[in-house]
Amino acid sequence: MALPASQLQLIAPENFPRVRPGDDLAAQTAAALARAGIGLADGDILVYAQKIVSKAEGRLVNLAAVSPGPQALELAPVVAKDPRLVELVLRESRRVVRAAKDVLIVEHRLGFIMANAGIDQSNVADPSGGDYALLLPQDPDASAARIREQLHGLTGCRPGVVISDSFGRPWRIGTVGVAIGCAGLPATLDLRGQADLFGRPLRVSIVGHADEIASAASLLMGQGREGRPVVLLRGLAAGGAHQPASALRRPGTEDLFK
Repeated sequence: MALPASQLQLIAPENFPRVRPGDDLAAQTAAALARAGIGLADGDILVYAQKIVSKAEGRLVNLAAVSPGPQALELAPVVAKDPRLVELVLRESRRVVRAAKDVLIVEHRLGFIMANAGIDQSNVADPSGGDYALLLPQDPDASAARIREQLHGLTGCRPGVVISDSFGRPWRIGTVGVAIGCAGLPATLDLRGQADLFGRPLRVSIVGHADEIASAASLLMGQGREGRPVVLLRGLAAGGAHQPASALRRPGTEDLFK
């Protein structure tokens, strides 16, 4: 049944399996939706937590196998972090933006400005088996496109796919869901030239469409032990050419704060 234009549905299939390296996320998604009695439809959008994408792609690193270099050893006491973790952050980064106690902000190799290069240890592995850290996917936009095509092969539908991660924001407390990968939908919506309620043309309005989708889905995903890493969004109609999430990154030439 079609939803009214002013109504959206967010659905998180329960009991999604714990993802391991090599798992087929598209097949797991189709099975989880089938168990919930949900049929995938064109126009649907699936939002995936970055962690399960990284796990499926084998981006898990055993810290016991990491040897910190001189820069990591020098930086670790400044930021009060494990030198092995700092080494991984440096390997995944283009440059260090800020370093202070408990804070290591970097420019990730993909262009994101983020804490710890997106490397995380929560909800990654059972600590009784050793210290592990999870890196971001090698190419999140390619990951989203691949999942989308695999879902098409399984279901006959081509949903939009967003890969979401939790980002902090300058001068704001707390994290929000942000799109780091996107396929099958516009990552941004350029509203410039359209009229507002009073006929005044919009001059600077560009909406971070995929980011808004990721943030909405994160309300269901949660940040702890909820176990809902995939969210289906239904009823969102957005025109515009498909764009990858890389379209959301502001070019360095537009950085007003350097």
